[in-house]
Amino acid sequence: MVYRGNLGGGSGWVTRYSLRGYPYRTWSPPMPRIDDELLESIVYLYPSEADAEDGKKLGGTGFVVGVPGKNLQGIAPLLCVVTNKHLIDNGSTVVRVNTRDGRMDILATDERDWRLHPAGDDIAVCPIELDHFRHKANYISLLTFPSRKDIEHFKIGIGDDVYFAGRFVNREGKQRNIPTLRFGTIAQMPGDAIELENGYKQESFLIEARSIAGFSGSPVFVWIPAVTPLPPMSDVVRQNVMRLPNIRPERQNLTLPMGPWLLGIDYCHIQSREPVYSARTDDPVPDLYIKSNTGLMGVVPFWKIYDVVFSKEMHDLATERESEMAKKFSDSGVSLDRAAEKPKAVPTNDSNPAHKEDFTALLGEAARKQKQDD
Repeated sequence: MVYRGNLGGGSGWVTRYSLRGYPYRTWSPPMPRIDDELLESIVYLYPSEADAEDGKKLGGTGFVVGVPGKNLQGIAPLLCVVTNKHLIDNGSTVVRVNTRDGRMDILATDERDWRLHPAGDDIAVCPIELDHFRHKANYISLLTFPSRKDIEHFKIGIGDDVYFAGRFVNREGKQRNIPTLRFGTIAQMPGDAIELENGYKQESFLIEARSIAGFSGSPVFVWIPAVTPLPPMSDVVRQNVMRLPNIRPERQNLTLPMGPWLLGIDYCHIQSREPVYSARTDDPVPDLYIKSNTGLMGVVPFWKIYDVVFSKEMHDLATERESEMAKKFSDSGVSLDRAAEKPKAVPTNDSNPAHKEDFTALLGEAARKQKQDD
């Protein structure tokens, strides 16, 4: 029997009872209240417009990412729909988005509209212009992407909490998209790649969470909770507490939670093959088996998404769009707030292996400066 104290946020002391009936308590760490706006960045994908209108149990999930231009002039970023390559290969190129009147709209794209990862990773990206006054779609910003330095500095790894939002085909919403959130933990960091059916070896996180058909293409987020300050104690006791493996030294001074950060994109659920047994002999039947969901899902790491979403092509396209929008505003007499300083030129070739980290830092710095100026 378990009783959870009502302390809000899903956290609190959990009272349990031993086999002899004696009460004891354990502390349950908090899982944050998820921002409702996250759900507005989720879109659904279908093979056809008719399938999208009928809500057929086909296709999968996508999410919208915002790509900033060069000058960060206060103009809305270039929007891109991100999903799995295997969904596009299977013909699921129709995007269903919510609208501001409480319903949904259906947008047909062509396979040629989608940019694929140059190395063959299970990622596809489609730049898209939506009607801001009619379509209701938020986007995941560049600042939601961590860097590899963040992963290393905070020692993000096995046991850290994650959640992902996607399309639960049994209850996806008929009149409008109603994404579902699922929760889990990191079970394995990227190591040996998972070999896909086409022979490609996909670098992956393994997540202890039950992904099922329809959730392919869902964004997966990781977060780090704030550390509860330790009560006064002697130096000897404090040293012993600090040696406990569940208190990481990199996180001891976190008074505020970190994240959520985009960890990657759901692309598969790991299956096992279970033999089929004869009811008559109780022996396994040759050449027959059933597939069983192991409860582990594969996630393409965020740096693979970065390769496509923030490629030079996308950056140039966002900058070109930014210039066009700025000219329209200028011709209309509407002034734009501009950052006090332009970010330095960002190298985008392989001569600088850390160019992704630099790009993130520069754009983040410029965005913060703009916010201060505003």
